Amino acid sequence: MEAQAEKRRSKRGRTLLDGRVIFNNRCSVIDCTVRDISESGARITFAHLTQLPSEFELDIPRRGSVVRARVMWSNGKDAGIVFID
Repeated sequence: MEAQAEKRRSKRGRTLLDGRVIFNNRCSVIDCTVRDISESGARITFAHLTQLPSEFELDIPRRGSVVRARVMWSNGKDAGIVFID
């Protein structure tokens, strides 16, 4: 796990924020929890095993932000994502 942390561009802070993965031309939505977040990415978790598209929008209503993201790793219930332009 240390090797993965060393690759991050910025330190992640722990959170417990409701989020939504939005994809399929904004027609599909999956609820998630944002467990930690930084300027460059986040770790999100799901209540059930979930297959994600490689790229999507992450909506975090409490922060009023919607960002484009790419999956870096996933085990079905957790995913590490990087924010993209």
